[in-house]
Amino acid sequence: MFRIIDKRGSGKTSRLMLIAKEYENTLFVCGNPKAMEQKAHAYGITGIEFISYYDFLDVNKWRGTERRNVVIDEIEPFIRHLNPCLDLIGYSISEDDL
Repeated sequence: MFRIIDKRGSGKTSRLMLIAKEYENTLFVCGNPKAMEQKAHAYGITGIEFISYYDFLDVNKWRGTERRNVVIDEIEPFIRHLNPCLDLIGYSISEDDL
């Protein structure tokens, strides 16, 4: 698993796009897929499937018969999308998941 933690404007999203491009069958989950696709094209990155937080939560919009890789751009807005009353103040991850 890749975790990209850095300052605003440091290229986190473009690095995440490159990871998504490297792995086949990856969904790039983000707040605004159309804008993100334009950003990717501006970087010269193509061939990524972008999907909104909303559509990602509607499994019927993307479910197939095969397993999918997923990257999520900006986890905090994604959590807020689940429930606007939630503020992510921390999370844990097991080392064996890395």
